[in-house]
Amino acid sequence: MSRTKDRTYLRNRKRILNEDICWLCGQWIDPDLKSPHPKSWSADHVTPIARGGDNHGELRPAHRDCNTRRGKKNPPPRHGRQW
Repeated sequence: MSRTKDRTYLRNRKRILNEDICWLCGQWIDPDLKSPHPKSWSADHVTPIARGGDNHGELRPAHRDCNTRRGKKNPPPRHGRQW
């Protein structure tokens, strides 16, 4: 099943949809920006899928470009780390 159709992923994503601070850089996420804008909102897997995470794991809000730059790296040790 694709990530966009997985019920658990969608439920977890919905739970954080109104959060507007990027957990990676600590900056505000403008809710008016839509994908694929680099500063638009995205749901980031705390444990990357490439490192054993899955769509049932914890998600946090991130700018699309912060999420992309992080890639499959481990989570930052503290809030506000720049990738």
